[in-house]
Amino acid sequence: MRLLEAYELKRRIAEELAGLLGEEVDEAKADPHAKRRPIACGITVHTGVGCPVGCAYCYIYSMGFPRSIKPYPLSPLQLAYALAVNPYVAVGEWGTLIATGSVTEPFLPSVASHSLSYLRAIAQYLGNPIQVSTKMRPPLELSEVQRGLDVLISVTDLSGRLEPGAPKPVERLEAGAELIRRGVSVTLFVRPIIPGVTDSEADKLLRVAYDLGYRRVVFGTLRVTPSIMARLKSFGVDVAPYVRGPLSERRQIPIKYPKGRLVEMAKTLGFQVLPASCSANITAHGQACALCNWGPCGDPKRLKVDVGDVGDFLAARGYRGEVEVRGLSVRVKVRGKLKEADRVFMEQALRVRVNDRA
Repeated sequence: MRLLEAYELKRRIAEELAGLLGEEVDEAKADPHAKRRPIACGITVHTGVGCPVGCAYCYIYSMGFPRSIKPYPLSPLQLAYALAVNPYVAVGEWGTLIATGSVTEPFLPSVASHSLSYLRAIAQYLGNPIQVSTKMRPPLELSEVQRGLDVLISVTDLSGRLEPGAPKPVERLEAGAELIRRGVSVTLFVRPIIPGVTDSEADKLLRVAYDLGYRRVVFGTLRVTPSIMARLKSFGVDVAPYVRGPLSERRQIPIKYPKGRLVEMAKTLGFQVLPASCSANITAHGQACALCNWGPCGDPKRLKVDVGDVGDFLAARGYRGEVEVRGLSVRVKVRGKLKEADRVFMEQALRVRVNDRA
């Protein structure tokens, strides 16, 4: 889809949803989902607030989220509208990647139906590629949400001892396997890797998942704050030898742990090892992306950038200047200053970097 078409699609969808919402649009416009800037891997959608699962390594408590959960206050249509009016977000099949489950557990019983309604609304009205991460047994209704939807089954080890409020890892792996049999893309998400825990039985974990039908895996790094380290230590896990740099509750520090042995182990078994969770979303939807140093992911040949297309979009937005395509990136030089929202929108719609600096 050309940039102007993508921008017009965004406007039409927002108008359609505004008509359905009536006076509820004001609440949606004021919500952070309508303003937050996506990062290279997409935008996170919060289906709930907080999480009571209590995983020893969880970072959301350091971010101020509560140890209880309640559904996110927007209605499904309001959530879709908020994303549609977000100036940074591109909508449609090749729009901004949607990630759910990053700061909450979307399929706890008290919020599962609410989360499903959010996913359905995004799929129906926006069409963006969706990915959901869970430690629960994923509901079978996910098979009806969207073609290509990717489900990350998050597992740290087979014992589950660091995840006291979650179902046993084998139970969630088996539930994910049922989705695989129903044609859903399901990815094993070994996150976070806990030294002395995950690596001690990684071979067994990978073999169990492979035998159940999993063929893609993402390995995620542990991020720590002082309180996370203290919590892990109360479970008998000391990650201090892997921490470099000063710690702060305000900033999560990734530990220094080499993943190479786990990656080779997975490849030997026959897994496709992906560099990040967003790469699984791209792969599941048969798309491509070159927005970060992990990529390009998917098939780079699908990332076709046309100088005229970018120039037409800039002209329609009131800019005058020059456009140059350099491989999988775009350089833009305009009179005045390119608005950050326009630059990020172009990146999200094109899936390549857009540079407006000399």
